Amino acid sequence: MIAQPFPRPWQELLHERMWQYRELSVAERDKLHQCTKVMFQEKYWEGCDGLRVTEAMRVTIAGHASLMLLGTDGYYFDGVRSILVYPHAFHRKTTDGTVVVEAEERAGEAWPDGTTILSWEDVIAIDPGTDYNIVVHEFAHHLDGLDGEVGGTPPFDHPADRERWKEVLELEFHDLCSAAAQGRWTVLRHYGAKNRAEFFAVASECFFQTPVRLRQTHSELYELLRRFYRIEPIDWAQ
Repeated sequence: MIAQPFPRPWQELLHERMWQYRELSVAERDKLHQCTKVMFQEKYWEGCDGLRVTEAMRVTIAGHASLMLLGTDGYYFDGVRSILVYPHAFHRKTTDGTVVVEAEERAGEAWPDGTTILSWEDVIAIDPGTDYNIVVHEFAHHLDGLDGEVGGTPPFDHPADRERWKEVLELEFHDLCSAAAQGRWTVLRHYGAKNRAEFFAVASECFFQTPVRLRQTHSELYELLRRFYRIEPIDWAQ
């Protein structure tokens, strides 16, 4: 299947559900097609809470994730083994060994063992002009963890970029924490103030969803994300 042409119905589906797909260059689109086919074929997909994961669901999720791979060569989220899809947000229960101490509603999760969990309701809620993309968010956590630690600093190619990222991360993270505490609107969603790992995931969402707005308001953050992902998403929005 991977060697076969990208199916026309899949092209139409991504054209409908991803604004970025409509703006890609021919070379970028070919790369996205290849990444989508690999993820569609090689990952284990499972529906939860009675959901049947259809071909269209797999293509949609794989397409959004593949945007993040356009600057890579031969990497297809190799550490991601399973993609579990719920029909809607789910509740994660944690215990202290005896009783449930938390039952937080989640739209997605990325586990260290390579499992990614997504709410289909949130996947289809991804719209142009908004900074929300649950697929990018959860797969960003996997990229963050490639260096063995999910701490908000992804593995940059160059040490100088990594060190500058740490500096910018601290400034931006504390500013976002302040904005969240004050209820002040920012381009970056307040969820990124939860911790540095969530900041990187939220910033990645903005990078792919609203690149013009991110560059206008957080130019150095945008530039560092551009260096990490090795792509220029602002070209798609112009």
